[in-house]
Amino acid sequence: MKAALVRFMTSIIGQVTLAMTLSFSFLIAGVIYDGNRTLNAAVIENVKSSINQTSQILNLTVSVYASANELETVRVFFHELLDQQSQNGLVYVIVGNAQEQVLLTTLQSENLIPAPDPENKLTAAAARGVIHVRNPLLLPGRQIGFLQYGLSTQSLVNAISREKYYSLLRTGTVMTLTLVLIFILARRISKRLHEMISASKEIVSGRYERRVQVSGGDELAAVAKNFNRMADAVQLKIQEITELNQSLESRVFQRTKELEQANQLLGKNFDQLKETQTQLIKSEKLASLGALVAGVSHELNTPIGNALTVSSTLSYKTDEIKQIYQSGQIKKSTLDNFLNSTELAGDLLGRNLKRASELIISFKTVAVDQTSEQRRRFNLLQTMEELAVTLQPMIRKTRITFTLDLPDDIYLDSYPGPLIQVMTNLVNNALTHGFDGRQAGMMSLRAELEPGESLSFVRLEFTDNGVGIQSDNLPKIFDPFFTTKLGQGGSGLGLSICYNIVEGVLGGTISVSSAIGSGTQFHIRIPLIAPHKEEVAETSLATSL
Repeated sequence: MKAALVRFMTSIIGQVTLAMTLSFSFLIAGVIYDGNRTLNAAVIENVKSSINQTSQILNLTVSVYASANELETVRVFFHELLDQQSQNGLVYVIVGNAQEQVLLTTLQSENLIPAPDPENKLTAAAARGVIHVRNPLLLPGRQIGFLQYGLSTQSLVNAISREKYYSLLRTGTVMTLTLVLIFILARRISKRLHEMISASKEIVSGRYERRVQVSGGDELAAVAKNFNRMADAVQLKIQEITELNQSLESRVFQRTKELEQANQLLGKNFDQLKETQTQLIKSEKLASLGALVAGVSHELNTPIGNALTVSSTLSYKTDEIKQIYQSGQIKKSTLDNFLNSTELAGDLLGRNLKRASELIISFKTVAVDQTSEQRRRFNLLQTMEELAVTLQPMIRKTRITFTLDLPDDIYLDSYPGPLIQVMTNLVNNALTHGFDGRQAGMMSLRAELEPGESLSFVRLEFTDNGVGIQSDNLPKIFDPFFTTKLGQGGSGLGLSICYNIVEGVLGGTISVSSAIGSGTQFHIRIPLIAPHKEEVAETSLATSL
């Protein structure tokens, strides 16, 4: 039952019937409301006119007899009047003097005198059936008492009720007949539409010869004609497509075989290219690591050589003081000189070994990170300082300085090795290209947290004041194998590797801005928490290359 009602309400018949019912209901409600207002206004005006006329007549009648003290005559008059018009006129009459004392009443008890109705509540009083009116009893020039009476409106109320009933009955009859006509018309329209819907379903299911019956000359007949024309066109197109498919099957089969063979060959070539690119990337990383090894090894020669010299000298001094001690000819001054020399040697030995240890620790950390992609939490400043230490042997050969301007409270949950690789490549690129032909310059690395409530990104800016990059080369700077020193030691992979590491492994972005003679700035934006490797394509570097 509920499903049938839902289907009816969602159909055209139901929607048209509901729309017309609501429209007629609003219209009839408005007509009834306006009619009631007009009728009530007319009733009130009639009641007020009756009150005025009745008050004037009663005042003229009673005042004469009251002034002559002939109230008994008035009683007889009211008795006759009330008996004749008990259902539509006066119900009772009360006459009083100026001291509010009742002189005459037609009521059974003076204690049952009702309160008079205010003028602003005559509508409610008329609907009740009796209006209670009190007026002063007047003689020319003075008031001699009061006059109160009850005016019956029962016949008027009954007439209004009958009129409303018959009005609603007429309105309901007209509305019912109208809705029946609308229902019949909507059902006729719905029947023809359902026929077209059924025909369209059959055409969809494969019965392309299905057509609808065309009758009449209205809009639905025009729709039916166009529907049949559309079905004819669809059937013709289906036949053409069927014939075309039959002719294409053999060609599709042949092209499929050719594509399969081409895909197999392309897959093999792609695997070879991917392997070659991977080897190139590894070679580039190992080359930069080899440069670090050579630089650190050269840097270690000084502190370790100094430590070895001090150690040999200390050993010689120890043997010498031992011989003097064994001969029994040791002097206080000799012992003091030995102790001073030993203290100085120990200090020199400690400082040189500490320097060597710092170099080894920094190189070890950088080398381990650079040769692996292990994820861990690390301090950005500490990691970059360790990198700067390992890069110093390579930078010290020039008059170029490398400064760090990094906060000490930035921690990343990311991949320090790839980040070190990026910075190493940027430094190498600056030394090779940025300061080509220059003997001195400055490089700097700045970092700051990106403003915002989340504080989830850090911005790095690597800057040099070198020769700059030509505007024509800026769009190609991150392309693989693009280099301005082809055949002069440049592989064209350094910045391409930087781009793929930042965009892929670190989950950030990298861009460059430069002008000839004004240096170059690399802008890097990476998240504090890097995406996990399963969220990044394993072949992102190879694909970008």
